[in-house]
Amino acid sequence: MITAEEVLSLNFYKKEKFTGSYRGMRYLLKKDKDEQERDVFCCCIWPGPYGYDAVSDEHKTTEKFPFSEEGKRQAVEWMNGQWNVRREEFLSVQIS
Repeated sequence: MITAEEVLSLNFYKKEKFTGSYRGMRYLLKKDKDEQERDVFCCCIWPGPYGYDAVSDEHKTTEKFPFSEEGKRQAVEWMNGQWNVRREEFLSVQIS
């Protein structure tokens, strides 16, 4: 499972984005803005093995969370939940 400690501190996201992978699922977590221009976490997942820029949007699933420690925890829980529900997809699908 992905842990909140693995995805670094809030200060990191003020300047950088974070990418990683877990058993066939790639992910990206970054600071973004919502419709009201508030800071949020944008969390995107997709089947590996390729990086974010090499995969078409149709293969990506994105969700937004508050830009806070709680929001970071929610993003990690969401990613783990997505992996649990879609594990067969992540373990077997290779995008060409």
